[in-house]
Amino acid sequence: MKKFIITTIGLGLVVYYVLPYLIDGITIDGGRTAIIAALLFAVINFAVKPVLRVITMPLNLLTFGLFGLGVNVLLFWFVASIIDGFAVANFTAALWGAIGMTVANWILDKLTD
Repeated sequence: MKKFIITTIGLGLVVYYVLPYLIDGITIDGGRTAIIAALLFAVINFAVKPVLRVITMPLNLLTFGLFGLGVNVLLFWFVASIIDGFAVANFTAALWGAIGMTVANWILDKLTD
């Protein structure tokens, strides 16, 4: 539970504050919005993503896992569409945002081990 909280807060504070400065097309209003977006993304990753992995397994095998990146992009874009104050302008911004979140999540995972 401690690792989940650290990862969620870390993603909220680091990624959602850094991504709008690095990637054109991603905007976020404030700290509260960043924390809410990180919590929602964590819940979706925990609850929905395992089901999506099973459903999309044949496509992931055919594309050598690249379809999994597409699922991450769509989930990132979905979170942006739900939360007021967090916007992703286009698919390219969502792609780079999902890649940035994946890298940040990997780093936070390595730091919390």
